[in-house]
Amino acid sequence: MPGPYFSGQQASSCGHFYPDVLRLRDEKRADGSYVRIVDCTVCGRLELPLDPATLSPELVQTLDRDGFLGGTREKDLAKVRRAAMKQMRSRK
Repeated sequence: MPGPYFSGQQASSCGHFYPDVLRLRDEKRADGSYVRIVDCTVCGRLELPLDPATLSPELVQTLDRDGFLGGTREKDLAKVRRAAMKQMRSRK
């Protein structure tokens, strides 16, 4: 997979870049830990631990209340990636 798609783009924890890496959801686990579940076209499904001290208070409150916060739906991954790539190509 290519490196960054644009100048200054930050890599995900797995080392790959948006739109190759998309957030599926954030969750609060039964043990009280927080994780971000992402889909990477190279690495597959990953669960990344989240430090609650670095999260916005609103996100922590939502996760404490609901247990999760959805991102990109799995059935929409390919469509979202195609649209993002098309948009990035049009900016060049």
